[in-house]
Amino acid sequence: MQRKVLVIGWDGMMYPLYQHFVREGVLPNLKRLAKNGTVNEVYSSLPAYTPTNWATMMTGAHTGTHTLLRWFVDLPEPKNAQKRVNSFIGNAVKAETVFEAVGRAGLTSVAFHYPATSPRRTKNQYVVDGFANPAYGSTPFELTPAMLYTNIPGVARSYPITIGPATNWQNLPSSIRPPLEFPILVVTKREGENRVFHAIIAARNGSEYDTVIICREKDGNTQIAQVTLGKWSEWCREKFVLQGEIQETTFRFKLMELARDGSRLRLYRSQAMLIDGFCEPQELGRELVERFGPYQEHTSLAANSWGWVDIDTCLDEMEYQSQWIAQAGKYMMAEKDCSLFYCHIHTFDYVNHIHLAGIDPASPGYDSAKAEEKWEIYRKCYMHCDRMVGSILEGLPQNSVVIIASDHAAVPDRRAINMRKFLFEKGLLALKDPAKGLDRDEVPTDNIDWAKTKVFMIPGRGYDIFINAFEGSSEYLKIQDEVVRTLRTWVDEATGQCPVAIALRKKDASLLGFWGNQCGDVVFINEDGYCHGYMDEWAGIKGGAYLGDPIRFRAHHGPQLPTSRTGISSNMAFLLAGGSGIKKGYQRRADELGYIHMTSLVPLVCHLLQVEMPDQAQGSLPRDLLEAGPATMARRTDYPEWEQGTSPAGWGDRVQVQRDMFDFSDTSRQ
Repeated sequence: MQRKVLVIGWDGMMYPLYQHFVREGVLPNLKRLAKNGTVNEVYSSLPAYTPTNWATMMTGAHTGTHTLLRWFVDLPEPKNAQKRVNSFIGNAVKAETVFEAVGRAGLTSVAFHYPATSPRRTKNQYVVDGFANPAYGSTPFELTPAMLYTNIPGVARSYPITIGPATNWQNLPSSIRPPLEFPILVVTKREGENRVFHAIIAARNGSEYDTVIICREKDGNTQIAQVTLGKWSEWCREKFVLQGEIQETTFRFKLMELARDGSRLRLYRSQAMLIDGFCEPQELGRELVERFGPYQEHTSLAANSWGWVDIDTCLDEMEYQSQWIAQAGKYMMAEKDCSLFYCHIHTFDYVNHIHLAGIDPASPGYDSAKAEEKWEIYRKCYMHCDRMVGSILEGLPQNSVVIIASDHAAVPDRRAINMRKFLFEKGLLALKDPAKGLDRDEVPTDNIDWAKTKVFMIPGRGYDIFINAFEGSSEYLKIQDEVVRTLRTWVDEATGQCPVAIALRKKDASLLGFWGNQCGDVVFINEDGYCHGYMDEWAGIKGGAYLGDPIRFRAHHGPQLPTSRTGISSNMAFLLAGGSGIKKGYQRRADELGYIHMTSLVPLVCHLLQVEMPDQAQGSLPRDLLEAGPATMARRTDYPEWEQGTSPAGWGDRVQVQRDMFDFSDTSRQ
């Protein structure tokens, strides 16, 4: 029977927190899987970004080969960019994937919510939501993103409503108090038919308002949902005209706040997902929705950060998504004969960015009084990961292998960097108007003084610097030396540390896995605790300097050392593998064999499925994780009589010999 391999990807999952919650006893399924397998930390491809490493995890190729060095790809090259494509689109990946390799061997695979898997490249692959950009409102497969409807002023990004007496209704829903009404506008992302639903606030169970009823028209007989405080409604299925075609969508509501007198209200509507169009082949989407219920693509902490919902509502949505993928994934393995399953779930990365500083005393923003509240958020997230694994393991064929993997983790920021302002103040970056974006670490291309600037950084959270001179020219080399010297000698006077851990010329960047047209002329990696590129999350740097304390402390990964760690957290990725063919109860000793590299996941998957690796795969098979063979080899003890080599104890006491190949003295050895 063909072996089944499942790669369950959890963005941002980290080994130290896994260990913590295993010790607490709240991860029984992960503990059971680890007992029958191996658990390790993994060295991420650089930069330790989301698109970079999910690409590595499906190609086995280094960053320079698959080309996803950042969140977008410039074509044909950054210095003369004619076209920019998102790194979460399959076309951006310039390397063959494991799905293509499996398909070439005649096997079938499925990828759920996995970045850059759509459009698919082989007919032997099923794709469910193959974009998976983690930003709110980014997916092409939704009718419209989630929204909060409220009459409370100042709630970020919410849709304001006005509540008034219900008028001109037919078949008005019953209410002990006079019913109130408000409109619910749903605006389509693409050109289409915006629709207004009509909501009634009613007192159904007493003299206080307690229920919201949503209808298609001002007619109680057109009701689509009913919801009470703190509860989810049933799923709604509604048709919209989108780009001239009728499309069916799914969404639901949760009533977050309702004053007893109806004066205050917060009504949350989930993301409205299209039933058709989010799968390849297209008909698969409707098949899965009919069997497992509506699919929800975006589940994050954004709604909580904006004050729309409480944290548990976000966790509800995350749990729904992971369990849906678990059940649909098992169905695809059993009913569609898929030998390989990949999925990506972004839960931990969302939590790390916002809450890791709240549990890690290494963060200057740590508050011991609030730590347990933050720990409980993490506990719930790791427990819902464990429940998903339990759902996957239930009924799985015995010869299956389950791999739990992350792309990176995170460490708290201690110091914030405005990299473009640093380059500007060092005389390397010239601008037409320094007041335009510089304090936000954002420099539009049209604000660069191209006649004077020596260097520039392309938009986004770059870890590399481009030189405004012809590559290889004397001017280019002179500027390159100046930039490298400036970065390597930069000292944070407040801490005595160097904010930059590594600064390399492009010709040397292959040491980090970088090469090709996407690679900058100087590549740098930040020291532990130093981060740049996240001004919105930090709310700025205190005092407006290019280096200092952020106004709001967070945690990040990206252009930092992937080996960064504190006493609580680690930036290293996570790998747990258990099942048929995997060594039981094993953990690699990094001090003897080094860390497993992210490029090794695809060779491991291909070995387990007995298929050839993708054409551009560059990783090596981590044989020590397999049942056969010891992890290390014992040193031989049958030394020859000349075991001391070139020394009087070996030979050389009767004639002159060099101590080593660099000994050119004319003194004979005694």
